[in-house]
Amino acid sequence: MSVRLTASLSSTVRRNKRKREILGSAVLHAAEYEQDVSGGGTDSEVPGSARKRERKLEITNLIVAIEGEMAELSDITIGIRSILSRMWDAVPETGTRLNRDGIAELLRFRKSIPPIVMTSHLHALFPYDPTFIERELQRVAEEGLVRKMVVNQNAGDMVIESSDYFRVLREMKHSNKISNIDSFDKFEDLLKSKPAVTRLSTDDLNAASITEDEGIRDLLSVGFLVLSGLPGVYLISVPNVGSFLKLAFRSRKWVINSLAKPKWKEMLEKSIHERWDANVKSRWREFRGVSFEWVMMEVKGGGWCEPFGTPGGRGWKLTGKKE
Repeated sequence: MSVRLTASLSSTVRRNKRKREILGSAVLHAAEYEQDVSGGGTDSEVPGSARKRERKLEITNLIVAIEGEMAELSDITIGIRSILSRMWDAVPETGTRLNRDGIAELLRFRKSIPPIVMTSHLHALFPYDPTFIERELQRVAEEGLVRKMVVNQNAGDMVIESSDYFRVLREMKHSNKISNIDSFDKFEDLLKSKPAVTRLSTDDLNAASITEDEGIRDLLSVGFLVLSGLPGVYLISVPNVGSFLKLAFRSRKWVINSLAKPKWKEMLEKSIHERWDANVKSRWREFRGVSFEWVMMEVKGGGWCEPFGTPGGRGWKLTGKKE
């Protein structure tokens, strides 16, 4: 059973959760690794000397689960809701370096992000059968349970539950941002008649009585359609998907850049997480408090990084996949 992410959940200011601790010999291993990476603390060392002394992490297990993984293949909509529920960290009462207006703006941003997930997150959630995601997504899309979107070829597919998509559509229909309400009703009917498509032609829209002057401009302006680059073809989208993709890209890039700095292109998760938490300005201003767990799921599912076991806990390394 999973919890659906709602605006109230994502907008709540809560105290920080207690972090998991590493015990026993793992503490010593982690401490020794950190000393190697930091250079041991001698001021006389020249730049790069610490990098040369770094030890490669000892691998104890190449197959390591991460938080959120589902051992059994189950309803993919449950996976979508699980990912959404893990997206944001609760905003602490102190420590964000944001004033009241800054926190209010952060919460408005979170509320504006549509409840979408990337297929890379789903691959991280169900890692044991790579073909399951594509098969299951096609099935639930044809049944009208989810909507697939391909807005940016480099970003991969995104998924939203159909009920959430049409809720956002109806909310926008009653806003003051559109001039033709009837076209939104026709657009909803058109999408329900084509549940698995990710793009629409001008002919498709015109056949549904949605024309350039009667609806297409509104749908483009608020983000339910985007230009595909092909004449007369539009991609199905959702408002503010650009903000979502920018957030995913920047947070992913931070992890990849962090792992690229050590000599062996690898780090203990504990070390990455500590640096993520210590980077207060970026964490709350640039990344809007997106959770470390959500970011690591994305880099794993997208194939940029992979976890492995060490005596000091879970480690991560770059795979060599280009951005």
